[in-house]
Amino acid sequence: MIERLASRHVVLMGIGHTNAHVLRMWRMNRPPDADLTCLSNYAFATYSGMLPARLAGQVSPAQMEINLPALCGASGARLVTDAVTGIDHDAREIQFASRPAIPFDVLSIGIGSVATINEIEEQTDGLVPIKPMQSFVQRLKEAVSRVQQRQSDGPLSIVVVGSGVAGVEIVSCLPGFLSPLQIDTYQLTMVTRSERVISEVEERTRQTILKTWQKRNVKVVTGHAVRRLSEAAIELDNGNVVDADVVIWATGAAPPPILAKLGLDLDERGFVATGHHLESTNRRHVFAVGDTGTITGESLPKAGVYAVRQGPILWDNIRLALDGRELKAYSPQHDFLKLINLGDGRAVGQWKGVSFAGRWAMRLKHRIDLRFMDKFTVTPMASGSAEDETEMQCRGCGCKLGAASLRNALALSAEVEAEDAVPIGGEVGRGDLIASTDFFSAPLRDAYTVGRIAALHSASDIVASGARVTEALANLVIPDGDPRAQQRFVADLLAGAKSEFSAWNAPIVGGHTIVGPRTEIGFTVIGQRIGPTLLRKANMNVGDQLLLTKPLGIGVLLAAEMRNLCPARAYERLLEAMLLPQHKIVEIAIELGAKAATDVTGFGLVGHLIEMADASDVTAEVKLGQVEFLPSSVELAAAGIESSLLSDNLAAEQFVEAEGRIRDQSEFKLLFDPQTCGGLLLAMNDQQVEPFQQRLSQAGIEAAIHVGEVKSRQKKSVCIR
Repeated sequence: MIERLASRHVVLMGIGHTNAHVLRMWRMNRPPDADLTCLSNYAFATYSGMLPARLAGQVSPAQMEINLPALCGASGARLVTDAVTGIDHDAREIQFASRPAIPFDVLSIGIGSVATINEIEEQTDGLVPIKPMQSFVQRLKEAVSRVQQRQSDGPLSIVVVGSGVAGVEIVSCLPGFLSPLQIDTYQLTMVTRSERVISEVEERTRQTILKTWQKRNVKVVTGHAVRRLSEAAIELDNGNVVDADVVIWATGAAPPPILAKLGLDLDERGFVATGHHLESTNRRHVFAVGDTGTITGESLPKAGVYAVRQGPILWDNIRLALDGRELKAYSPQHDFLKLINLGDGRAVGQWKGVSFAGRWAMRLKHRIDLRFMDKFTVTPMASGSAEDETEMQCRGCGCKLGAASLRNALALSAEVEAEDAVPIGGEVGRGDLIASTDFFSAPLRDAYTVGRIAALHSASDIVASGARVTEALANLVIPDGDPRAQQRFVADLLAGAKSEFSAWNAPIVGGHTIVGPRTEIGFTVIGQRIGPTLLRKANMNVGDQLLLTKPLGIGVLLAAEMRNLCPARAYERLLEAMLLPQHKIVEIAIELGAKAATDVTGFGLVGHLIEMADASDVTAEVKLGQVEFLPSSVELAAAGIESSLLSDNLAAEQFVEAEGRIRDQSEFKLLFDPQTCGGLLLAMNDQQVEPFQQRLSQAGIEAAIHVGEVKSRQKKSVCIR
């Protein structure tokens, strides 16, 4: 696929219900000469309407989440997960703390609302706001676990503060949450400053809820606000104390603090003031939707149904704004179907003043929710047939030439040094100068993140050799398109790379740029050794322990991301792994006397371990059960997802000894998985391992993974146990 940089830029800040509709429609009918950037604090968006069902165990996490990497990938959109710090309206740019600004012609802000907890005088680790919803269930589990660790007997007391629909559904669904945790003895209490629970519904609807709670012994305290929290209780504004091991905060919506920093007109509560076109009252072509915006002259509750209904109007107005045409007005409905999950397979509902309840109502709610979420489900891209193999070639290290072809090429050119990082001079200052070069096709759409990955990846040979980077030369292939977009694209790539090279105070001193069909980036890196000698692949000794500094699975996750199959949480861990720098680890290893290391990149763990074993005339034994893998990588490999380089890497099986039962495991195949920005493989003697792990811990670095041991030379280079 030929990439092209557009001249018009649309940015979605937050992917709530309204902005998610725009992202979905972009996939089906992308405006010409326009690109889309999605800003989100998470790699997935949560559908609030299904949170109670998720809490009760009635649906899986995936059923209530929009996979943003997959949806953005299918839509050709860029996903950015850095936090926004402000907007420069004159330059029309979104600002960030640590990355370049992102331009926009049209901006839609839909970041929702936050809980109102400022009035509490004291807080504890037992306080669990329901927002951000993406992490609510996990945070609640952690809070309950802390209580269980502190007390081994007595009932668990959970207080839900707030009596709107959200609070009511949480109280109703908590029994379904506690049951799998084997918590049978508990007390649920609702506290609200309102005089009535869920005051926005009819009395018959309310009574159905209260009667259900009465059967479950739920306590209700109305007309009082929470003033103070302690470790096991809350104090109300009348001085009364209520037992509370865990407090779930589900009060009314408050504006996210960032809204006050965006230079937009706000309403009296601090939300963005808009007209009926959903456009800011003081900034043209800046929209605020869902809970984030307040339509001047309307008195609407902050409810998800309005955000959903605003989606089609926003989509139309974004396209009209791009073309400079007159915008459409949004007319909010003033009544809508209410369905409230009672947590026991039933729902209570209300429509035009008529109240009803039953299992059929819950089935109706479930069907409506799933139909809504189905709109954001992305059909996986095919794994690639013969005619489109070039298009489906993996990026990152997955586009590397296979090891066998590379060895044959080097054999035909005997003067080429086969080492990854090679000496280029004599003694200079503290040590020898060494050089390495690497580049790849960009694996992601965000130029800044790609620049960071490329810098770390290009430097990994230098780092693994026991040197620090001193300078770098860039090689860039930039897609055709709008000249201003090209300029910013190059600037973003280099800014990302500089942010990583700055760890060594290493400048980018030059390079070369051409225009081509897709983004390519790499660096020639110069470095100086930091120890008395360089770390060498040939320095392994019998008895050394093999330590790996990152889990495996980067290649299969990148392959899944290309096919819109990478789970959102796995995507987050993938980025975290690739962007984890390794130079501090090497510095510690050298201080402790380590002599042998390599970086695990395109040829996979086994491929690079074969190089070390052959160079050292030993056999490396890997214990498969001790190797760690990134989340979802094993499952994806078992499903047949693999990097396009994997088949070449598997040719190295001839140098590996392993029983059939081991070869049949998906984990075995992942030992050959190409790693972009993979970890370091270190060989250390027994006396060095424990101090090494201790030093890593002191530096705030995760312990290295002990994956095997060096044995005396056997028939095969690597043995998998």
